[in-house]
Amino acid sequence: MSFFSKIFSSINEDLPKFQSLDEGVDFLMYYLHRFSEELWEEEFYTDKRWLEVRDDINFQESILHVFEEDGKYLRILDGDIRTGSWEYSHGGMILKFEGNHELYERVFLNEKFFILKKHGDHSSKGNRSKYFFMSSEGLARKLEWPSLLVMMYDIYKSNTQYMMIVFGFILLIAVILFFSIT
Repeated sequence: MSFFSKIFSSINEDLPKFQSLDEGVDFLMYYLHRFSEELWEEEFYTDKRWLEVRDDINFQESILHVFEEDGKYLRILDGDIRTGSWEYSHGGMILKFEGNHELYERVFLNEKFFILKKHGDHSSKGNRSKYFFMSSEGLARKLEWPSLLVMMYDIYKSNTQYMMIVFGFILLIAVILFFSIT
């Protein structure tokens, strides 16, 4: 199979079914990591309403997270507001909330998705989830986690198709230049 057929076949594949949100994020980050913004680009996540998403059927709460530009952190659980603070430091986000100071690292960030991972390996120690998965409030209210993962995969597919078009255009120009010089 040629290089181009591998690329085109991979972007046309359907997303597999996942048993958990963590499994889906693990799979998608292989494809999506290069399309993520960085935590130092605060305009992507500050002063926005991020709704927490989990794959736990017993999780029925609505937890909004707001990272204000001035470093204030709001955790809104079913309308009840608790405050803390956040800061970008040491290549990650330090979240100070209810007496705890925790270091999170960016997994994926864009205007619709904000996925963090607490530094270290906490899922193997029995903690609920490997990732702190948030989505823009409008999306997360309408869609369940499997549909959100499909949207994330679509980001990869659209960016990859765009890069293929740009690559083809550059290749076409190079061929035209080569033949016009000879």
